[in-house]
Amino acid sequence: MRALRWILLPIVCIAAWLAALFAGILAHSIAESFCPAEQMISGMCVAPWFETLHTWLIHFFSAFAAALIISSAYFIAPAARPLIAWIVFGAGAAYALWLAVVASAWGEFVAAGAGGLATVLLLTRRWNSSNRVATQRA
Repeated sequence: MRALRWILLPIVCIAAWLAALFAGILAHSIAESFCPAEQMISGMCVAPWFETLHTWLIHFFSAFAAALIISSAYFIAPAARPLIAWIVFGAGAAYALWLAVVASAWGEFVAAGAGGLATVLLLTRRWNSSNRVATQRA
């Protein structure tokens, strides 16, 4: 069972990324449905408020994807969960940096970094706190 969880770790991370991607696409489609018909040009909303919402959605779901991937890896890992969370965060940060350089996606890089870092800190702090409590009771 332990070996199976290690094998499933990258698969679960990819599934988490896909889930966040589809959630972002769904949220974008829902937001686009509120666009007035006269401001839809060639299937694209040109309402003045939509560009801001579109940017916000991309940044939010970049952070959401990072948080979902890291937390999925943390909970599927059979051992060394804090280390796994930091490794996944580091690998994701390297990938996000590459994307930011290639596509000039610096806003998405910052959002994913903030979401990922917050998730790692929350998960590893929780683990460290419960570990300290268990040690003090013993």
